[in-house]
Parts: sequence; C-alpha cells; structure tokens
Amino acid sequence: MPIKKIIDPHKIVPPRIKELQEKINDKDYVDNAVERIASVISRHIAENQSFAEKTFVMR
Repeated sequence: MPIKKIIDPHKIVPPRIKELQEKINDKDYVDNAVERIASVISRHIAENQSFAEKTFVMR
C-alpha cells in the first residue's frame, strides 16, 4: 500500500499569488508602480482642477 502525502490546503499558494509576492519584493517594480500611481492621480487632479476653473468662474 503506497503512502499518501497529506497536503495542508493552507500551504498551497496559487501561481498568481506567487507572482505577486515576487513583484512586491522587487524594489524596482514597486518604485515604478508608485510612480505610475502618482502620475495617474496627479493627472486626474489637474484635469479636475482645470474643469472646475472653467465651470465655476467667480465674477
């Protein structure tokens, strides 16, 4: 009778989780991600500010 290895389901890590763990441990990847997020937020703020200035002109 063969011996069956018991696998703890809590120790099974899906490939996508492994991929993300590797990425968050990569300093260059995280630095680049933070810069991209900051760029998107800055652009969004600037576009909304421009829209507000054109829409709500105080006289």
